[in-house]
Amino acid sequence: MARLHSLLLVEEKLLEAQYFARRLEFLTTDHFQYEFNAFLSSARSVTSFIQKEMAHVDGFGDWWLSQQTKMREDPSMRFFWDLRNFSQKEGRILMVGAPRPIASKREAWTYRFVGNDSPVPSALLHRDVVDCCMEHLSKLARVTLACADAFPFHSCPRRAVTPEGLVALGLELRDIERLVGLPLGFTAKSTLPRAQVFRVLQKHFDAVDFEAIMEIATYTPQSPATPVTPSDRLTDRLLRSSVNRLARRPTEP
Repeated sequence: MARLHSLLLVEEKLLEAQYFARRLEFLTTDHFQYEFNAFLSSARSVTSFIQKEMAHVDGFGDWWLSQQTKMREDPSMRFFWDLRNFSQKEGRILMVGAPRPIASKREAWTYRFVGNDSPVPSALLHRDVVDCCMEHLSKLARVTLACADAFPFHSCPRRAVTPEGLVALGLELRDIERLVGLPLGFTAKSTLPRAQVFRVLQKHFDAVDFEAIMEIATYTPQSPATPVTPSDRLTDRLLRSSVNRLARRPTEP
């Protein structure tokens, strides 16, 4: 039986990660760490679900290799992947924080990365963790949109259930009838205009919310990275050493 591919689970993971990232702004101490770990897990699942869903689509393999190369060349994205692996296998992510007032007069904290096995990339150094999370998520959203542009009829079932989609996927209306449980030939007997037949069939399939993904993709960092000075690097190393001692971890030489 024919199967329609979809990025619906990818959308769900993007929105899930966005939910956790937004909660971070109002949390402190251990609660911050819990939600941050959840963010890392959801964010890491985005690329895993893209790869899993699209693995058997013609042309995806080569396209995905090029995307993986671009992501690996981004130090900030690699850092977030390393953090997720560290949190899953090693333990607590090291950060430092300080209280700050917010408009509602509730006290919130601002955190920044200290680094664990990997030093903090220059683009993330001395920046608010929540801002860094949202920026990382926007990059993942842009990869998702690029996938949808490259494979429009495989990314969304409602896009597939169109005259253009059926041609591109090598399907016929009877394949869609099977998927939705209609008797074969049912649509051929319909007196409805062909365009309306497709609209009726499309209602049986969930649509990917590309507007929501676009909103995530267009996030503007609140604190753009500034050039990192030797003094900044020294401060970072001293900070890492201090936090490592508090955590009773070996310090780097």
